[in-house]
Amino acid sequence: MILYNGASGGLGRYLGEPLRRTGARVRALAARLEDQPGLAAELSRLEPDGAVTFIHLAARVSVPACEADPDAAYSTNVSLARATIGTALDWASRHGASARVVYVSSGHVYAAQSEGCRLAEGDPTAPRSVYAMTKLAAEDDLVSLTSSRGAPMVVARVFGLLAPRQAPHYVLPGLIARARTGRLSAIPGLDYARDYLDARDVCEDLSLLASATLPASPLIVNVCAGVPVTIRELLRSVLIVTAGDRADTLTQSATAAPGRADDVQWLVGDPSRFSAITNSPPQRIPLSTSVVDAVTSAA
Repeated sequence: MILYNGASGGLGRYLGEPLRRTGARVRALAARLEDQPGLAAELSRLEPDGAVTFIHLAARVSVPACEADPDAAYSTNVSLARATIGTALDWASRHGASARVVYVSSGHVYAAQSEGCRLAEGDPTAPRSVYAMTKLAAEDDLVSLTSSRGAPMVVARVFGLLAPRQAPHYVLPGLIARARTGRLSAIPGLDYARDYLDARDVCEDLSLLASATLPASPLIVNVCAGVPVTIRELLRSVLIVTAGDRADTLTQSATAAPGRADDVQWLVGDPSRFSAITNSPPQRIPLSTSVVDAVTSAA
């Protein structure tokens, strides 16, 4: 049996389908993180079907929103994450079911690295934003919690996301809006390199991790493509769709502005551990397809 929360979010809306393909009984939990009594009541109406896997997606993910209200970010991303997973583990235990946890974290927890370095799971962490700090704090809290309960856990550190119908604070919808309005000057971090996966691929990857054989001790796994893509290259992909033959000229005319204070010029992961565990590549959807789908959905 697989349970997950955050079903209405940017990842959660794509997670149900790959989970159902595993053949497991799948349930998207409706209770919000803030409603712990509601979560307990919702679980009380369920009966485990064999071993239970709980995938924790729900979080406050907007970096500006987290910076504006650090206390709320910590409450949602750390305290309520621990309470939610604790409640799920308690429920499974009462029914005599074994349980394990997949916690969705972020590649932004890593320390800044030099260009060309692909971050591995053992590399140093040094989060630069409130959002990333809360994700790393939650990792630590949940390692302690699951270890004390004897529940295997995998921490899935997800890097950059692309998807149709993303929230405006993500990079891709911002670039689509700029391309359509001709605002190609002062683009923050234009030549910074990132590591992108389509959200639908990420959900497929999470499904594979949910079904994988895990060690008893908590395991960290990068969920990433391992391919550097600059914001300028992503902009060019958008312009190919929106401007056709003028894409290269417009891309060359674009100018950069400094990135956010928490930005780094290079953030690319190493997906080797993921591929070894799942016997699968992390990326199936080409970046060009992700961009076409996003532009079409934003029309």
